[in-house]
Amino acid sequence: MAGEFNGTNAVVENGTGEIVGQMEATLTYNGTPIDISNKSNGDFVTLLDGELAGKQLQWAGTIVWNTDLQAQKVLNDAITGTMDTYTLTYPSAGATDESFTALMMPNGRADTLPHGDKVSSSITLLSSGVITHVPYVA
Repeated sequence: MAGEFNGTNAVVENGTGEIVGQMEATLTYNGTPIDISNKSNGDFVTLLDGELAGKQLQWAGTIVWNTDLQAQKVLNDAITGTMDTYTLTYPSAGATDESFTALMMPNGRADTLPHGDKVSSSITLLSSGVITHVPYVA
């Protein structure tokens, strides 16, 4: 398949630099449509075009433990509830890479410590405030 993005190349950064390590993640952009239905539309639902309420970016992933300072900072920030500016970039061969930037709070740290295997931590980053999205441009 041509033109696909390779998740191996995705870059996550916090306010102090790139978070180095192996990770798998899911990025979810949440928003609730605004219902503006009224009797003049009969039984049909009408949604406000171009608007969402409760917008939030959620990045949920698993980081394989390492000694990188940025990776350790994210894990420690989840314990203290400390927010930082995070950017997730999907590098591409296009003229502009797609990216999301927001003030985010690490939350829900869960460590996995299997016997004789790698140690990893699952964590969710929750945005607070404005989300800056730079769309992919070919």
